Amino acid sequence: MLIKLYIQREKRVNMKNSREIREEARKALKGNWLAAVGLYLITILITLPFAIGSSLTENGEHYVLSILFSLGSILLSVVISTTVSTYFLHIARQQKIGYADSFSFAFKKFWPFFKLTFLMGLKILAWTLLFIIPGIIASLRYSQAIYIKLDNPELSSSKAIRVSSEMMKGYKWKYFCLALSFIGWVLLVPFTLFIGGLWVSAYYNTARSVFYDILNADRIVKLT
Repeated sequence: MLIKLYIQREKRVNMKNSREIREEARKALKGNWLAAVGLYLITILITLPFAIGSSLTENGEHYVLSILFSLGSILLSVVISTTVSTYFLHIARQQKIGYADSFSFAFKKFWPFFKLTFLMGLKILAWTLLFIIPGIIASLRYSQAIYIKLDNPELSSSKAIRVSSEMMKGYKWKYFCLALSFIGWVLLVPFTLFIGGLWVSAYYNTARSVFYDILNADRIVKLT
Protein backbone atom coordinates (compact mmCIF):
# COMPACT_ATOMS: atom_id res chain seq x y z
CA MET A 1 0.00 0.00 0.00
CA LEU A 2 1.32 3.46 0.90
CA ILE A 3 4.50 2.93 2.90
CA LYS A 4 7.25 0.56 3.81
CA LEU A 5 9.28 2.69 6.17
CA TYR A 6 8.57 5.91 8.00
CA ILE A 7 11.32 8.47 7.38
CA GLN A 8 10.54 11.94 8.70
CA ARG A 9 7.81 14.49 9.19
CA GLU A 10 7.85 17.94 7.60
CA LYS A 11 6.27 19.51 10.64
CA ARG A 12 4.89 18.47 13.99
CA VAL A 13 1.37 17.16 13.96
CA ASN A 14 -1.20 19.53 15.39
CA MET A 15 -2.22 16.90 17.93
CA LYS A 16 -5.51 17.58 19.63
CA ASN A 17 -5.79 17.36 23.38
CA SER A 18 -7.52 14.46 25.13
CA ARG A 19 -10.85 16.26 25.41
CA GLU A 20 -10.90 17.02 21.68
CA ILE A 21 -9.94 13.45 20.78
CA ARG A 22 -12.72 12.09 22.98
CA GLU A 23 -15.13 14.49 21.29
CA GLU A 24 -14.07 13.18 17.88
CA ALA A 25 -14.57 9.63 19.16
CA ARG A 26 -18.10 10.42 20.35
CA LYS A 27 -18.94 11.94 16.96
CA ALA A 28 -17.69 8.81 15.21
CA LEU A 29 -19.71 6.61 17.58
CA LYS A 30 -22.94 8.54 17.05
CA GLY A 31 -25.40 6.03 15.70
CA ASN A 32 -22.86 3.22 16.20
CA TRP A 33 -22.87 2.80 19.98
CA LEU A 34 -25.01 -0.33 20.11
CA ALA A 35 -23.07 -2.02 17.31
CA ALA A 36 -19.75 -1.15 18.98
CA VAL A 37 -20.94 -2.44 22.35
CA GLY A 38 -22.29 -5.54 20.63
CA LEU A 39 -18.84 -6.39 19.31
CA TYR A 40 -17.42 -6.35 22.83
CA LEU A 41 -20.28 -8.51 24.06
CA ILE A 42 -19.49 -11.05 21.35
CA THR A 43 -15.80 -11.12 22.27
CA ILE A 44 -16.71 -11.76 25.91
CA LEU A 45 -18.99 -14.64 24.96
CA ILE A 46 -16.24 -16.12 22.77
CA THR A 47 -13.53 -15.90 25.43
CA LEU A 48 -15.72 -16.95 28.36
CA PRO A 49 -15.47 -20.73 27.73
CA PHE A 50 -11.67 -20.51 27.68
CA ALA A 51 -11.62 -18.51 30.91
CA ILE A 52 -13.95 -20.99 32.61
CA GLY A 53 -11.98 -23.94 31.25
CA SER A 54 -8.68 -22.51 32.52
CA SER A 55 -10.10 -21.93 36.01
CA LEU A 56 -11.58 -25.43 36.20
CA THR A 57 -8.35 -27.14 35.14
CA GLU A 58 -5.90 -25.24 37.36
CA ASN A 59 -5.11 -28.21 39.62
CA GLY A 60 -2.34 -30.64 38.75
CA GLU A 61 -4.67 -33.44 37.65
CA HIS A 62 -5.68 -31.57 34.52
CA TYR A 63 -2.45 -29.85 33.57
CA VAL A 64 -2.70 -30.89 29.90
CA LEU A 65 -6.17 -29.38 29.57
CA SER A 66 -4.99 -26.32 31.45
CA ILE A 67 -2.16 -25.83 28.96
CA LEU A 68 -4.54 -26.29 26.03
CA PHE A 69 -7.02 -23.76 27.41
CA SER A 70 -4.21 -21.28 28.11
CA LEU A 71 -2.78 -21.71 24.61
CA GLY A 72 -6.23 -21.31 23.12
CA SER A 73 -6.73 -18.10 25.10
CA ILE A 74 -3.46 -16.67 23.81
CA LEU A 75 -4.23 -17.49 20.19
CA LEU A 76 -7.78 -16.20 20.51
CA SER A 77 -6.55 -12.96 22.07
CA VAL A 78 -4.65 -12.20 18.84
CA VAL A 79 -7.77 -12.72 16.76
CA ILE A 80 -9.85 -10.55 19.08
CA SER A 81 -7.29 -7.77 19.30
CA THR A 82 -7.02 -7.66 15.48
CA THR A 83 -10.81 -7.75 15.12
CA VAL A 84 -11.32 -4.94 17.62
CA SER A 85 -8.59 -2.75 16.11
CA THR A 86 -9.97 -3.30 12.59
CA TYR A 87 -13.53 -2.54 13.62
CA PHE A 88 -12.82 0.61 15.61
CA LEU A 89 -10.41 2.02 13.05
CA HIS A 90 -13.31 1.86 10.60
CA ILE A 91 -15.63 3.43 13.18
CA ALA A 92 -13.18 6.29 13.76
CA ARG A 93 -13.07 6.88 10.00
CA GLN A 94 -16.86 6.65 9.83
CA GLN A 95 -16.61 3.70 7.47
CA LYS A 96 -19.05 0.82 7.58
CA ILE A 97 -17.77 -2.64 8.50
CA GLY A 98 -19.64 -5.60 9.91
CA TYR A 99 -18.71 -8.07 12.62
CA ALA A 100 -18.29 -10.86 10.08
CA ASP A 101 -15.87 -8.83 7.96
CA SER A 102 -13.82 -7.84 11.00
CA PHE A 103 -13.54 -11.40 12.29
CA SER A 104 -12.92 -12.78 8.82
CA PHE A 105 -10.03 -10.38 8.29
CA ALA A 106 -8.56 -11.28 11.69
CA PHE A 107 -8.64 -15.00 10.93
CA LYS A 108 -7.22 -14.57 7.43
CA LYS A 109 -4.39 -12.38 8.73
CA PHE A 110 -3.84 -14.34 11.93
CA TRP A 111 -0.20 -15.28 11.35
CA PRO A 112 1.13 -11.78 10.45
CA PHE A 113 -0.62 -10.23 13.44
CA PHE A 114 0.44 -13.08 15.71
CA LYS A 115 4.06 -12.39 14.77
CA LEU A 116 3.56 -8.68 15.37
CA THR A 117 1.92 -9.25 18.77
CA PHE A 118 4.58 -11.77 19.78
CA LEU A 119 7.46 -9.49 18.80
CA MET A 120 5.90 -6.49 20.55
CA GLY A 121 5.36 -8.60 23.67
CA LEU A 122 9.00 -9.72 23.70
CA LYS A 123 10.29 -6.18 23.31
CA ILE A 124 8.02 -4.79 26.01
CA LEU A 125 8.92 -7.66 28.34
CA ALA A 126 12.64 -7.05 27.78
CA TRP A 127 12.26 -3.38 28.72
CA THR A 128 10.02 -4.24 31.68
CA LEU A 129 12.65 -6.61 33.06
CA LEU A 130 14.99 -3.63 33.28
CA PHE A 131 12.42 -1.61 35.21
CA ILE A 132 8.69 -0.95 35.08
CA ILE A 133 9.00 2.60 33.67
CA PRO A 134 10.98 1.57 30.54
CA GLY A 135 8.36 -1.13 29.99
CA ILE A 136 5.54 1.44 30.07
CA ILE A 137 7.46 3.72 27.70
CA ALA A 138 8.04 0.80 25.32
CA SER A 139 4.34 -0.04 25.30
CA LEU A 140 3.58 3.58 24.40
CA ARG A 141 6.28 3.59 21.73
CA TYR A 142 4.89 0.49 20.01
CA SER A 143 1.21 1.35 20.52
CA GLN A 144 0.54 2.31 16.90
CA ALA A 145 2.09 -0.81 15.34
CA ILE A 146 -1.14 -2.75 14.90
CA TYR A 147 -2.86 0.20 13.17
CA ILE A 148 0.17 0.67 10.92
CA LYS A 149 0.04 -3.01 10.03
CA LEU A 150 -3.69 -2.73 9.26
CA ASP A 151 -3.07 0.18 6.88
CA ASN A 152 0.11 -1.35 5.43
CA PRO A 153 -0.19 -5.16 5.54
CA GLU A 154 2.93 -5.61 3.42
CA LEU A 155 5.12 -4.26 6.23
CA SER A 156 7.03 -6.80 8.28
CA SER A 157 6.38 -6.92 12.02
CA SER A 158 9.75 -5.37 12.83
CA LYS A 159 9.19 -2.49 10.40
CA ALA A 160 5.69 -1.83 11.73
CA ILE A 161 7.21 -1.54 15.20
CA ARG A 162 9.98 0.75 13.93
CA VAL A 163 7.43 2.97 12.19
CA SER A 164 5.41 3.17 15.40
CA SER A 165 8.53 4.13 17.37
CA GLU A 166 9.28 6.93 14.92
CA MET A 167 5.68 8.17 14.81
CA MET A 168 5.42 8.31 18.60
CA LYS A 169 8.50 10.47 19.10
CA GLY A 170 7.23 13.50 20.99
CA TYR A 171 3.71 12.07 21.35
CA LYS A 172 4.06 9.35 24.01
CA TRP A 173 2.99 11.71 26.79
CA LYS A 174 -0.07 12.81 24.78
CA TYR A 175 -1.06 9.18 24.32
CA PHE A 176 -0.51 8.44 28.00
CA CYS A 177 -2.68 11.43 28.95
CA LEU A 178 -5.42 10.19 26.63
CA ALA A 179 -5.46 6.86 28.48
CA LEU A 180 -5.49 8.64 31.85
CA SER A 181 -8.45 10.76 30.77
CA PHE A 182 -10.61 7.61 30.86
CA ILE A 183 -9.83 6.84 34.51
CA GLY A 184 -13.00 8.53 35.73
CA TRP A 185 -15.14 6.40 33.43
CA VAL A 186 -13.31 3.25 34.49
CA LEU A 187 -13.91 4.02 38.17
CA LEU A 188 -17.65 4.26 37.48
CA VAL A 189 -17.80 0.85 35.79
CA PRO A 190 -18.23 -1.22 39.02
CA PHE A 191 -21.30 0.88 39.89
CA THR A 192 -22.94 -0.32 36.66
CA LEU A 193 -22.36 -3.98 37.59
CA PHE A 194 -19.51 -3.80 35.06
CA ILE A 195 -21.96 -3.55 32.16
CA GLY A 196 -20.77 0.00 31.57
CA GLY A 197 -17.36 -1.43 30.78
CA LEU A 198 -18.67 -2.34 27.34
CA TRP A 199 -19.40 1.32 26.58
CA VAL A 200 -16.12 2.53 28.06
CA SER A 201 -14.15 -0.01 26.02
CA ALA A 202 -15.89 1.05 22.81
CA TYR A 203 -15.31 4.72 23.64
CA TYR A 204 -11.62 4.19 24.50
CA ASN A 205 -10.79 2.12 21.42
CA THR A 206 -12.45 4.65 19.13
CA ALA A 207 -10.41 7.41 20.79
CA ARG A 208 -7.22 5.40 20.28
CA SER A 209 -8.06 5.04 16.59
CA VAL A 210 -8.74 8.78 16.31
CA PHE A 211 -5.34 9.46 17.90
CA TYR A 212 -3.65 7.23 15.31
CA ASP A 213 -5.38 8.91 12.39
CA ILE A 214 -4.34 12.37 13.62
CA LEU A 215 -0.77 11.19 14.17
CA ASN A 216 -0.72 9.47 10.80
CA ALA A 217 -2.13 12.41 8.86
CA ASP A 218 1.10 14.17 7.86
CA ARG A 219 4.24 12.16 7.21
CA ILE A 220 6.90 11.77 4.56
CA VAL A 221 7.79 8.21 3.62
CA LYS A 222 9.75 6.38 0.98
CA LEU A 223 9.37 2.95 -0.51
CA THR A 224 12.19 0.49 0.25
